[in-house]
Amino acid sequence: MAADRVLEIDRLGRKYPDVPRFIILKLDLLRRGARLTSRALDAVQNDEYRFGPMLIFFKNGGSKKTDRSNPGSMLLRDGTTAPVSFEEYFEDPYRVDYTSGKFILYDGRVRVDEVDFTPRPKYYGHLTTSGIPMESIASARAQRLIICAYRHCHLWDTGDQCKYCAFFTDLKASRPAFDTPLRRGVDPEDIYETVREVLKEPGRISEIYLTAGMDYRGEHFFDEEVERYIRILQAIGRNFKGRFSSQIMAPAYSKAQLTRLYRETGLTSYCPNIEVWDERLFGWICPGKNKWPGRKEWIKRTLDAVDIFGKGNVYTQVVAGVELARPHGFKTVDAALRSNLEACEFFAKRGVIFLSTVWRMNPASALAGQKNPPLEYIIRLSKGLYDIRKAYGLSSDNDDYKHCGNHADADLERID
Repeated sequence: MAADRVLEIDRLGRKYPDVPRFIILKLDLLRRGARLTSRALDAVQNDEYRFGPMLIFFKNGGSKKTDRSNPGSMLLRDGTTAPVSFEEYFEDPYRVDYTSGKFILYDGRVRVDEVDFTPRPKYYGHLTTSGIPMESIASARAQRLIICAYRHCHLWDTGDQCKYCAFFTDLKASRPAFDTPLRRGVDPEDIYETVREVLKEPGRISEIYLTAGMDYRGEHFFDEEVERYIRILQAIGRNFKGRFSSQIMAPAYSKAQLTRLYRETGLTSYCPNIEVWDERLFGWICPGKNKWPGRKEWIKRTLDAVDIFGKGNVYTQVVAGVELARPHGFKTVDAALRSNLEACEFFAKRGVIFLSTVWRMNPASALAGQKNPPLEYIIRLSKGLYDIRKAYGLSSDNDDYKHCGNHADADLERID
């Protein structure tokens, strides 16, 4: 079976010659995941590779912490970043072994290629003045510093969470001492200190990225969340003069809220993810977003953001493959592809960059147990999104392979 899959990658590489084989391999890694052998795990327990604690996930979504650490994102031989989560549960993962001083990727018993991992940032292992581990405040992927500012999504309070999502459900089973206060929101001063320490390693990080669970509370939807982000961005801004390379992945804010974010902070890019384009499927898969503030208003606010941040500085994305989910998803990949390409063109005409990430079935999500999206489908989708953006003169500078590495369609811009 593994040999057949490797041959399938070769076949698809010949069928889609404009999509490099490394990008096809990355897409399959994101679909199927990877696990590390004991030898590979032993080889990453050092200051060159080790990132965070190793968490073993169970099918019910719980997890336990071990005394070993996982590495960061996988690096393919051409420099492509594949942000494979070694902490997630996958039914049919690739395997990474360590032999003769090299990390080797296998599909079953078939050798696929030599791989490596992104270097461990030097701020890992440091504490803030208040005693919080800095790596628990900000993680690194490619050259992006990712700060999760608020570790609770209020959509779960009412059962309106996105159906593919399992946001921090593992904390119920595994909760290090520093997780409890962080779930209430990260102190801006701790974030300021962490960013200050990160900047002591020149060139390791080139963008700051903020995200969090959705918090719709306030006089107007999201007022409390916007206030929190303003405080955090202002604290980060004390490390810079003027605007700094940054992106916030957040809900669709009103124009007044976005204006405040832009004027009162150094933020440069904004990303309100639509997740699924089709109106019927949006209501089923993202019931909370369909309430706060609703699909029509979400789209309007995304377009309004271009007036504030400028063409090419507003992003949105879909979770590629979730539109095929049973029982209500599209019945064919062609129908799913048409929907997503329609969305990309709609946004591209209006200066918004539309990207995709690959759906991974988390066992704690409402859609657990479904099939991965077909590899050929996400290849076609990645190439189609790239072609549309290129036709409209859009380049995903904030979410390219250097800054993020999570979007294979953005990686294709490397061949321009």
